[in-house]
Amino acid sequence: MSDQDQPPRTPTMIRSVAEYGVDYPRRTIELVVMPYDTETVVDQPYGRMVFESVAPGAFSGIQRRVDRIRVNRDHDIERTIGRTVALHPSRTEGLVAELRIAKTPLGDETLSLADDGCLDASAAVRPLDNGMEWTRARDRVRLTKLWLEHIAMTPQPAYETANVLAVRNRVELPDVPAARPNLDRIRAELLVARYDALSR
Repeated sequence: MSDQDQPPRTPTMIRSVAEYGVDYPRRTIELVVMPYDTETVVDQPYGRMVFESVAPGAFSGIQRRVDRIRVNRDHDIERTIGRTVALHPSRTEGLVAELRIAKTPLGDETLSLADDGCLDASAAVRPLDNGMEWTRARDRVRLTKLWLEHIAMTPQPAYETANVLAVRNRVELPDVPAARPNLDRIRAELLVARYDALSR
């Protein structure tokens, strides 16, 4: 049995990163779930500020669980917005995921906010056995084996140094004229008056 077959009993840790691209026609978001070799300062679940980084290979074997990893908003499992369709743990920038976002009002909102750069990718992970390497001073930890519980879209990043991926295949909508309610109302009243005059 692989480490990735069963969830570990360690506490869940939440980590966010602002790196993704949006594909509207396919309703997909490609994102870096967690970057490799990037330090960030966190306190959860350590109880004090610690420099944390993720080692390349920390998500080895995760491809077998692609269909079981859901996507939600703000780590609220009751607000599911989609699912993972692909995971790429061997990419140099980190664990990369492709998400399919459901055609729901919350899914539509998520695609728009992600495209505008208002949401970040966030991961709920748990360290596997022997999956944490501490420095002697216990002020730095390197995560070497991780279990991915779910992916969330949230406005609060943990990894501030990540960059947004380019938006790909976005459908550009034609310009819509500004609303002119008074002009439209007057035109409607004039049409009604003309029809009244014709019917007399």
